[in-house]
Amino acid sequence: TFNGTFNITLQHRMALQAGEESRCVFWQTVDNKGQWMTSGCTHVGGDTLYSICTCTHFSTFAILVAIRPVREHFALTVVTYVGMSVSLVCLFLAIITFILCRSLWSVSVALHLQLSICLFA
Repeated sequence: TFNGTFNITLQHRMALQAGEESRCVFWQTVDNKGQWMTSGCTHVGGDTLYSICTCTHFSTFAILVAIRPVREHFALTVVTYVGMSVSLVCLFLAIITFILCRSLWSVSVALHLQLSICLFA
């Protein structure tokens, strides 16, 4: 096992602008959900073109840069919920149609029914 620290130098894709701050992060997966975490990694140097991080573990590393806090827009949330609702209603109607129209029954219809059920789920 590794019981020390090491430095990693990461190059920025674009030079940092005034007011932008870089953070050393790593990808952590817990219960099939992943998120960027900062524990165990510290930004110790660099300039506008690269960052130097000191870390206490091996993992998948990255540099995240945000000008201001990231907020979720209300319009995007509304479009997401309306779109999902309409999609679920249409998939439900398609499933009912495939089940009730036995005269159209074929391998293709059976495959479309199974696909519709999977998408609905």
